[in-house]
Amino acid sequence: MTRRILAAAAAAALAVLIPAAPAHASVAPGGFTRATVACPTGKVAVAGGTQVAGEGSRDFRTVLQESSPSGSLWLIAARNNDSTAHTIGLYAVCATAPSGYEVVRKDAVVTAGGFLRTYAVCPSGKVVLGGGAQVVGSGSADFRTVIQETGPDSAMAGALKLWRTAVSNNDSVAHTIGFFAVCANPPTGYEVVRRDVSVAAGGFLRTTANCPAGKAVLGGGGQVIDSSGANYQVVTQESAPGDAGGFGLFLTAMRNNGTATRTVALLAVCATSLPGYQIVPRYL
Repeated sequence: MTRRILAAAAAAALAVLIPAAPAHASVAPGGFTRATVACPTGKVAVAGGTQVAGEGSRDFRTVLQESSPSGSLWLIAARNNDSTAHTIGLYAVCATAPSGYEVVRKDAVVTAGGFLRTYAVCPSGKVVLGGGAQVVGSGSADFRTVIQETGPDSAMAGALKLWRTAVSNNDSVAHTIGFFAVCANPPTGYEVVRRDVSVAAGGFLRTTANCPAGKAVLGGGGQVIDSSGANYQVVTQESAPGDAGGFGLFLTAMRNNGTATRTVALLAVCATSLPGYQIVPRYL
């Protein structure tokens, strides 16, 4: 089922993604969080994400389980599989609702132990700003899902814009997953920046796709480049918007748990700054 919800109202770069978080806020080893970050009154969340904050750059062994929009909120569910606590930053890309703003949602059941790689499509003439996936209709809990891939894409020779997400369900019961695309009329300077990186079997990457100078980042993510739609056994560990002073960027941390090398497209949705644009952080 697809629903349209109309609006009601680089190492140096990594170091300056977002201001460092308070040292006392953390998610314990083996811990889990499912929380939201809120935009200011009168603004909507066009994108969002999460990353380990204030600890430099390495493999922090986190797992992104859910990431999705809800009006002025952005929801994140993440697990810390490391042996040490980590400060987890949740981020919402907020703006005054852009022209043509709407959220498209497509629901699908993913069986226990199952996998699905699918998308939510923007209406013709609109572009995708952000997106993601979450468990819907089951309250709030650790649903043991894993976001393996997430990011903007297109179909029909680029005529239709969409947000594609790959999700695995590691729970013992089926879950209904909502797949989301945040859509709008094309903002000034809209473009999707793509950077391809090879990740060896068992390998890990943590890096960014950067917007051109003078442009802000909206959404972004990472996807395996392959047309088969298979389960490539990758895991998104962090996925977050940021700013490097003069240009936006989108951070992706991903592990390749498969037996073959994969080429991953790192993606950043960029535009001239939207009215009311800001990245709002919340630290856990």
